[in-house]
Amino acid sequence: MKVRALRSTVVTCRYANALRNTHHVWTQKQYLIVAVDTDDGLTGLGEVYCDGEGDPRVMEALLQHEIAPQVVGRDPRAIEAVRAALAQRSLLSGRPDAHTLAMAGVDTALWDLAGKRAGEPVYRLLGGFRDRVPIYGSGGMYGEGLDPARLGAQMAAAIADGYGGVKIKAAGAPLREDVARVGAVRAAIGDDARLMVDAMFVPDVPGALRLARALQPFNLHFLEAPTRAADIRGWASIQRATGMPLAGPELSSSVDVAREFLLHDACHLLQFDVNLAGGLSQGRELAALAHAFHRPVTLHCAASAVGVAASAHLGAAVPNCDSLELHLLHRGLHEHLGSSGWRWHDGELQIPERPGLGLDIDFDALVATRDAA
Repeated sequence: MKVRALRSTVVTCRYANALRNTHHVWTQKQYLIVAVDTDDGLTGLGEVYCDGEGDPRVMEALLQHEIAPQVVGRDPRAIEAVRAALAQRSLLSGRPDAHTLAMAGVDTALWDLAGKRAGEPVYRLLGGFRDRVPIYGSGGMYGEGLDPARLGAQMAAAIADGYGGVKIKAAGAPLREDVARVGAVRAAIGDDARLMVDAMFVPDVPGALRLARALQPFNLHFLEAPTRAADIRGWASIQRATGMPLAGPELSSSVDVAREFLLHDACHLLQFDVNLAGGLSQGRELAALAHAFHRPVTLHCAASAVGVAASAHLGAAVPNCDSLELHLLHRGLHEHLGSSGWRWHDGELQIPERPGLGLDIDFDALVATRDAA
């Protein structure tokens, strides 16, 4: 049994309304989908992290020219051997983070193949702690006419739609405006629903302290990315001074960075993205690392249906997953979740009892759509 081909395509979703987060305006979102084909006719799907304003064709070139030659011809069941070969390849490349991103898509696709071959959902192969995962709705951006009252109504609608909580942006407006936005959302969703705030690494430590203290009356479940990503001691000082649970480091692809955050008590919830941090295999390692420190994990996810499914399988597989982000704006291919039997209610996403990732997505149709655009 061998890998016959590694393919990729980009799915583009364009937005009519120009909403912005703390850093930039969203006019479109692109998703880089990976397919690993085997010589016995199976195809596994994965996703490579593709966010912000970067060009996904850069990662596609790396996939085809540096990753594919290391994967094609290998036994798709030897997931750890493939990981080791790709990690070795990245050592002297000068692009270790880029290789980890690309590796994530391949790793997830190999787990999808493993589940399809075994006739089991991936979460069961990964550990099978439960068959569902707690979810929250992520959005709460800035935009013309999106005043606190309207924002509160949007977040309340998400709670009514079955999300267990909501997350909104901060640090993209004056502090008083952010406080008004958070206050309006808390009033709209009630005291029982979880409320999270994402400062997107913008404030310095004094600014983060002011923000955290101003938001304390609203009983946040966590404050995400409160200060500069590299300032681990700053994170620790914020959590220590305010007692507010912090979530991070979010966008790091490194187990070593995650370990430093935990060693310095710089976050309460270890946050990472499956599509960025090496795929399902490394995601399981990160969850185990957090578990060893008696910490929960929360999964960052602004992905297509492929990345959402992968993240949900990981979250269901491990015993310490606090929550999975489901985006209210970035919903590429999410219609395939519903058509494949995925359902959410009462704050949880139920994973269907289907082999692999449990998605009906025709990769060739995605390629044809891209070619026709």
